Amino acid sequence: MTALAGYGVLRSGILDDGIPLLDEGQGLLNPNDEDFSVEGQGECRTPESLESFKTLGGARLGYEIDRTKATYKADPRFIELLEEWAEDWVKLSGLGALTKVWSYGAYVDKCSSWHQAGRAFDFAELEHEGGKVSCRQDKWGEDGGRMRSYWRLAASLHEHFAYTLTCRYNEAHRNHIHVDNGVSGWDRSAFDPGSRVQVQMVQNACRYVFGKDIDLTDSYDDQTKDAVRSVQKSNGISRPLAKADGWREFLRATASA
Repeated sequence: MTALAGYGVLRSGILDDGIPLLDEGQGLLNPNDEDFSVEGQGECRTPESLESFKTLGGARLGYEIDRTKATYKADPRFIELLEEWAEDWVKLSGLGALTKVWSYGAYVDKCSSWHQAGRAFDFAELEHEGGKVSCRQDKWGEDGGRMRSYWRLAASLHEHFAYTLTCRYNEAHRNHIHVDNGVSGWDRSAFDPGSRVQVQMVQNACRYVFGKDIDLTDSYDDQTKDAVRSVQKSNGISRPLAKADGWREFLRATASA
């Protein structure tokens, strides 16, 4: 067993191409990691279907802990969602094609997590032709430049997955961004001012991407609303976050900033 930042990971099995395969019961294991939507808390899930995949957006997948090539499993429809995100992100990021995606895994047989349904994925770092975006906030802390790139990526993920957990969610997520579709299902996300993870996205975008002087309160309070209105005005956004188009425009303006 190899451990990193509270995560125990088991590796075994070899595919025909010599690449390690994360089998059932293997992958990201962290009993304190709350990778679930509130309505799914404590549940165990049986995957409807699982499919192996070793690329995302045309880029080879890698295992963050030992930095080797990896093949993961996920629900095939969830893989399609990831591919849709990747195509969109490449267009918005301005960094060119993806060349490597480092991850902690997808499917893992662990209750209370959408990983068990094969409908979750953990991002550690993205490599592009024109640069890298790291999700390893545990390594670089509050560095302004890295935070700006981090929250641009997070905005892109938030558009496609309502349940996107970042370094602000808890200590366990300082080394990766978790996404699942337990809340948004097979549709794009919508803004809920009562969602802590979405408010965290909004506040950190305002601070680190758009340079607004805002406190990170995890609450959609008056200072946050004022900052959002300023960002909307500067980016020609007339629709409020409560409208699907307004939320999408805010996130895409952040991702492409």
